[in-house]
Amino acid sequence: MHFFKYLFAAAFSGIASEIVLAGPIQPMLDQLVKAEKLPGAVLLVSGPKGHQVAVGGFSNLKTRERMTEQTRIYIASSGKLVTAAAAMQLVQEGRVKLSDPVYPWFSRVAGIDKLRNIKAVTIEQLLAHRSGLAEYYNDDFESNAAKIPDKRWGVAESLSYAFGMKAQSKPGQEFNYTNTNYVLLGGLLEQVDGTTYAKSVQRRIFDPVGMSNTTIGATKASSGIAHGYSRDDADKLKDVSFAGWNAVTGDGAVVTTVSDYEAFLKAMFRDAKLLTVKTVARMCRPATNDPASDYGLGCAIEDTRWGVAWGHNGSISGFNSVTWYIPKIDVTLVFFTNGDLDSEGADVLEQAVKAYLKE
Repeated sequence: MHFFKYLFAAAFSGIASEIVLAGPIQPMLDQLVKAEKLPGAVLLVSGPKGHQVAVGGFSNLKTRERMTEQTRIYIASSGKLVTAAAAMQLVQEGRVKLSDPVYPWFSRVAGIDKLRNIKAVTIEQLLAHRSGLAEYYNDDFESNAAKIPDKRWGVAESLSYAFGMKAQSKPGQEFNYTNTNYVLLGGLLEQVDGTTYAKSVQRRIFDPVGMSNTTIGATKASSGIAHGYSRDDADKLKDVSFAGWNAVTGDGAVVTTVSDYEAFLKAMFRDAKLLTVKTVARMCRPATNDPASDYGLGCAIEDTRWGVAWGHNGSISGFNSVTWYIPKIDVTLVFFTNGDLDSEGADVLEQAVKAYLKE
């Protein structure tokens, strides 16, 4: 999702002082929460030095409910990795090919021919963000979504916001990170599996991994869930949870805990429980015509002092996530916040791993 940059009011500067210390990563989280005045955050790092979790602040500012390791948080575009994993399972099963055009699966969607490039785009180009398709998550979509905060936008309605828009490039020509790609991939899962996106990833990903606290979307009545906060045009804190809770499409709809997502990253990248080692290697390899790229097929690639890291960050107004696995040192990192993060994900990754390793 889009990357919005906001800072929170000084009224929350006291949150960090109330955090319960827990392991060497706690001071690092304390400093981050204080510096960026985040309403709440939770950080998990696991590896050879054990399993460590640091928490800070509140999951709900109105009720003053504390953030905990069990708090369920919307993770924005980190959910794209779930969609990519499920889509690559379709490829492994031989039900689709990466080189297949996606259009036949959507030809009955009203107005789909107005989505420029759609007839030439392949499944691989969607996964790699090289379709050139226009972005549906534009100002018009955001404005209408804010006017109807309880509405859940399905595949067809979401795509309609890109109809008639100029394509960003020719298919396969260049990298353009575009949410439209993953709405289509989520829709592909629905078409091939003959069910909803939520039920497809539940069967394919959540159940096999044991992610019992993970769902697609959430409701106000959901227990143990973090509200998301940002600033409005009047510079006032606003609960913007609807932007995440009502998401149900493949571009980012996962609500989860740090422990559940840790399990997913390990199942995906370390234990080959969801995909073969060969398939994961293919996902986490840059495009051959752009070897300097930091993106494969739904897998983001980050060079670190400890070797390459694989994962996917996420950001939308009110929610941010930083999620990585570093194969060389067998370290998994999961960071969630229910506020707007100003720091870069790579910075959070480096600071947290250094703290964990006591470097």
